[in-house]
Amino acid sequence: MSEDNDTIFYKVSYVVLGGKHTGAIINVDKKPEVGDEVTFDDNVFEIIEVMELMPSVGNFAFLHATCKFIREAE
Repeated sequence: MSEDNDTIFYKVSYVVLGGKHTGAIINVDKKPEVGDEVTFDDNVFEIIEVMELMPSVGNFAFLHATCKFIREAE
């Protein structure tokens, strides 16, 4: 794959600490990083851990991200 075609698509399984939120599986085009904020289900969460669930295949990667509730989305 050339440098110009290095776009990777990520399917991310978000798991929320504490069990009060169900989490989500979301397709994103930017790899989530620790400290990033993500919004789903009208709430904002901070990512505290990111793990690759399996090696990427072509331009697709499947990740697990653990996050914690920060606040309700505005």
